[in-house]
Amino acid sequence: MAGLTPVVLLAHGSRHPNADAAVSRIAAEVERTSGRRTMASHLDFSPLTLTEVARLLGVSGHREAVVVPLLFTDAFHLRQDVPDALSEAEEASGVHLHLAAPVGLGEDMAALIAGRVGSTDRLVLYSVGSSVPGANDTVAALAARAGELLGVPGHAVVATGGEGAGPDALVARCRDVGNVSVQPLFFSPGTLWDLAVRELSGQDGVQLGEPLGEDVAPLVVARAEDKIDDVTGERKEERE
Repeated sequence: MAGLTPVVLLAHGSRHPNADAAVSRIAAEVERTSGRRTMASHLDFSPLTLTEVARLLGVSGHREAVVVPLLFTDAFHLRQDVPDALSEAEEASGVHLHLAAPVGLGEDMAALIAGRVGSTDRLVLYSVGSSVPGANDTVAALAARAGELLGVPGHAVVATGGEGAGPDALVARCRDVGNVSVQPLFFSPGTLWDLAVRELSGQDGVQLGEPLGEDVAPLVVARAEDKIDDVTGERKEERE
């Protein structure tokens, strides 16, 4: 694989008016730090689909690219929407797309979240939520691990998913526990996080974080470079 193979970020997409710009800023930071041309694409709610971005890369002379999903859990979008988007984009553009691992919920994400938190008595991680069995459990494990790194309890609350979800559940989790840091498990601004902020703004002892934004760029670079190394190794073996 060529040394300057481009990278494409594949985000879920959002109706939030600031979401596309935020993902583009992440892409710009990945490009700045990796030296690779990097573009943003979205599964939904944006004209910058993976197919459109792949076409642009093809017109620029690129024959392949690495796609890094801006996704956290191994749920429906990663299992179904992402493979479908890759197939469609490859067929329409002629550009071969190598799918990297998603940003995910590993130790580097736990460290990133912990590093964004100041002094607090409790960490609460707020995520969209998933109907896929086990997906929300992985977010809860991430919250616990980030809390462990901070030396405080770490809890997760989901925005959607029935009983025990949403802003009311978040408010309840933050009540009467001293200082609480509420961190959004969102890459970019979202309507669900905006609702949570409105509910929690002004509540004593609550520190509200921001979507991950450009801070996630090192994790994206790591996923892309891992995939490039894998493909390079496979091609070397084929030649031997």
